[in-house]
Amino acid sequence: MRRTSFSILSILLILAACTGGPFAAPTATPVPTNTAPPTDTPLPTETSTPLPTSTPDRTATAAVEATKSAEGVLDEMKRVLDDVDIPFSNGYLAWQQTEPIAINMSGPDSGYQEIGEGLTAQNFVLKSDVTWNATGLLLCGTIFRSEPNLDKGAQYQFVFMRFSGLPAWAIEVHEFGQFRNSPTRVQYSDAIDQGNGGTNEIILIAREEQFNLYVNKVYQGRYFDYSKQRMDGSLAFLGYQQSGKKGSCEFENSWLWILNED
Repeated sequence: MRRTSFSILSILLILAACTGGPFAAPTATPVPTNTAPPTDTPLPTETSTPLPTSTPDRTATAAVEATKSAEGVLDEMKRVLDDVDIPFSNGYLAWQQTEPIAINMSGPDSGYQEIGEGLTAQNFVLKSDVTWNATGLLLCGTIFRSEPNLDKGAQYQFVFMRFSGLPAWAIEVHEFGQFRNSPTRVQYSDAIDQGNGGTNEIILIAREEQFNLYVNKVYQGRYFDYSKQRMDGSLAFLGYQQSGKKGSCEFENSWLWILNED
C-alpha cells in the first residue's frame, strides 16, 4: 500500500514538472519600464555665407596711376615749354623717378647712375631737380644718347657747374672717358642757384640735332650739333668733383618724356 502511494506520488511529481502544474514555481511578470520620449533632433544652424570680396585689379590701378602721372607731366610741360615749338602732346611718359638718387663723392671723384634699366631715347624731354653740396668745384648733370658702356662709350653730357663766380653750363661730347668737343661751349647763366645746398630745376630737350635748355624755368636758348654724333642711347645722372673733400649731387622729381614726331 505504501509502495502504491509512493508510486502514484512519484508519477504526479513527474507530471507536474513536465506540465507546469500546481507544483511549478510561478514566473514573475516583468514590470514595464518607462520609455524615454524621443528627443528633438536640433535643426542645423543657419550660417551666413559671406559675400565674395572684390579682388583689386592691380593692372587697372597701375594704368590709372600712370595716366595721372602722364597728365601731371603734360601740365608741367604746358606751363614751362611755351618758348619753343615742341610737339610733346604726341609723346608719352617713359620713366618717372620714385625715390631720390644721390651721387656722393670724396676728393677728386666722379660717379653716375643709370636712368631706367635698359632704357634708351633719341628725342625726349628730361626734367630733374638737382641739389648740390660741395666744398670745392662740383659739376652735376646727365649723360644721354650714350653707347651701352657708360664709362667709355661715346655720349653726350649736360653739366652745370658750382663754384664761386661761375654759374655756368655746357653740353659736351665724351668718348673713352674724355672730353671730345662741345656743341654749345660753356654758357654762363644767372638763373643757376650756385649756393651750397642750392636746388636747380633742369629741363633738357633733345630733338634730332638740336638741344633746348631751361634752368629754373628760364629759357637758356637753342643749340645745334649738325654732325649728329649720337642720335640714340642710354641715360644716366652724373656728378664730378674736381676739388674739395666731399660733395654730392642729388636728383629728385625727375621724369623722361619721349617725343613722337609722327
